[in-house]
Amino acid sequence: MNSQSWILIMSVGFFIMTLGFIAAIGFLIYASLEIRRAAQTFKEFLKNTEERINPVLEETEQTLKSLRKVSDDVGTVTENARNFSGALYEIVDNLRALSSIVHDVREGMSLRVLGVKAGIKTALNVLIKELMSK
Repeated sequence: MNSQSWILIMSVGFFIMTLGFIAAIGFLIYASLEIRRAAQTFKEFLKNTEERINPVLEETEQTLKSLRKVSDDVGTVTENARNFSGALYEIVDNLRALSSIVHDVREGMSLRVLGVKAGIKTALNVLIKELMSK
């Protein structure tokens, strides 16, 4: 082959290589534009998502604060119920002691009344016997 055919073959190869290089540059420019558009769309999506999530997060925070307050109130109510239960236990204990004292006093009074009654009856019997014997 002579040098002209090599020049022709190399010229065609260079032309094809230049066309491929231009096509690759065009593809890279198109891809970068698409990536830029996708990035802008993604930014808008993130902005919209943030705008929608912020009220939900604030409401969730308020709900958690309310739940914490309710939990604290339940703890207070539980403590008050324990204190009330302890006071009731003390009252019941004191009533038992008072009932026992009243029962003991009643028994003592009953025995004394019976003793006084028996004494009066005996004294009257003795008095009647003395009066009858005279």
